[in-house]
Amino acid sequence: MSKMDKLKIVSSFLSEVKSLVNAKSCLNLAISDFSVFDISESCVQTVKGLDWINKIPENKKFDLILGDLPLGMNRKEYEFRGHKLRIRQNWAELLKSLGCLEKNGVGIFLVEPMAFSSAEGAIVESTLNSAGYYVNGIFNAPQGLLLPEISITPVFVIISKNQSDSIVVAELLNNSQSKTIAQNFFSNLDSGNLINGMSIPQQSYQGFHRIKIRQQIEKLETQYKEYKEYTLGELATEINYVKAGGQLVEKNNSVYIPKIGNSPVINKLSEASIKHHNYFQVVLGDKALNEYLAAFFRSDLGRLVLKSLTSGTIISHLNKRDLEQAVVALPAIENQEQIIDTHRKMYELKRAIDGFDAELALNPTSSNSILGQLDGMLEALGLGALTEADKVRNLIRQGESKTIEFKETLSLDVKKKTKEKYIELSALKTIVAFLNTEGGTLLVGVNGSGVVTGIDIEIDKFHKNSADKFLLHFKNRIKTRIGEELYPFIEYKPIKISGNHVLLVECKESNSPCYLDNAEFYVRTNPATDKLEGPKLVEYVKNHFKQ
Repeated sequence: MSKMDKLKIVSSFLSEVKSLVNAKSCLNLAISDFSVFDISESCVQTVKGLDWINKIPENKKFDLILGDLPLGMNRKEYEFRGHKLRIRQNWAELLKSLGCLEKNGVGIFLVEPMAFSSAEGAIVESTLNSAGYYVNGIFNAPQGLLLPEISITPVFVIISKNQSDSIVVAELLNNSQSKTIAQNFFSNLDSGNLINGMSIPQQSYQGFHRIKIRQQIEKLETQYKEYKEYTLGELATEINYVKAGGQLVEKNNSVYIPKIGNSPVINKLSEASIKHHNYFQVVLGDKALNEYLAAFFRSDLGRLVLKSLTSGTIISHLNKRDLEQAVVALPAIENQEQIIDTHRKMYELKRAIDGFDAELALNPTSSNSILGQLDGMLEALGLGALTEADKVRNLIRQGESKTIEFKETLSLDVKKKTKEKYIELSALKTIVAFLNTEGGTLLVGVNGSGVVTGIDIEIDKFHKNSADKFLLHFKNRIKTRIGEELYPFIEYKPIKISGNHVLLVECKESNSPCYLDNAEFYVRTNPATDKLEGPKLVEYVKNHFKQ
């Protein structure tokens, strides 16, 4: 997607906001070089430079203020409504502009990715609130919106005098979706996801990367949910670290958590893979065993917990204050000991498998004996059935994207309990788009929030409770509407998860253009399906497919 296309997404969002607030007058503060608010309508007054306040009539008020502000400016002394602050100058300009806002007006400002979630930002937001202004929404800009040399993705904050217990967060992904976001925002609709807008408590925003990770954590189906939760601060008696070049001293019942990067959490300094000054040493009390805690933080859930605490900068960085808030799922001591024993046996199992590997290389004639032992292990572990279900769960945790799409049903209207062609058409469009783009996975039986609803009801209702008839129907739809020549690029099968069946459809990227009904051409964007026609279709086919 070009920068022009990304600017059009922002423009679609702003145009919809302007229409919904019925803005008769608009102030565009074009202070930065980003030019993200390119509006040239007669009702818009555009001013540039840090002396912008001198370029508008005194006491002039606006229904809509657009703040195209520089990012990360130096701090300065600034007084706002009797509050003396030392804040970034771009935030000072934001505060200054609110004096030009009509009572029922709305301000939209470009700010850093973390918005007001830093310690300094919290002071700014508290000052805003005391003056009767509130952050109502935070919207993630399209990735790569700014200048090429700026790698961060900023956010747009909406500020008004409308006080609420929550704020709306969402991502701006394409033109039509960005308009929907604006409509949902002003209609107070909470879809529960970032694609259509979701509500979070006031002053709980800590970056979109944390929101996405928290959503993955909540979707994890795991026994951890049955354990008692503690924060690491509650479990620790000490949290230590050393300066650059320093050496930590081993202490009993301690874990070592990396401050940066993706190195694993360890429980012995002898296992350290990075320098000591890049670890926090967490000395635990009597509720937790260090081997268990290290294993927990190496699990999917534990890694997500730590990742959710890192700052939203280019290099992930963990600080002590956030580390103390890390949530740990903790069973009783006897269960921890059992889990530790299991991990030790798994380590021995890995060593045995490595031994098999070495033996096979040196003595190929032993392959029959080794194969028999391995088959016994795999059968005992039940890896065949586990792998498929886990694969689907992992896809659900990732959420919808350019290569992942959820459909609650194939053709069933869940409200009317009727079979609808337009629902089935939506799934077929997605398959064609995957084939025409980079491939992808369609999960039928999972709703937009990542909840497994299953396809069992429509199998029972429309296919005489026969999964085979359902799959035959699906195959026939691919044959008649997409083409049987595409069979090699499409694989599908039902997977049972928690008592419900989900249809897993995996699509490979096609080496030639694919059309729905030999007429309509679709491609996949993030995370939508778009129809291409005319010159755009010709250009895409020319550039994407090898002749």
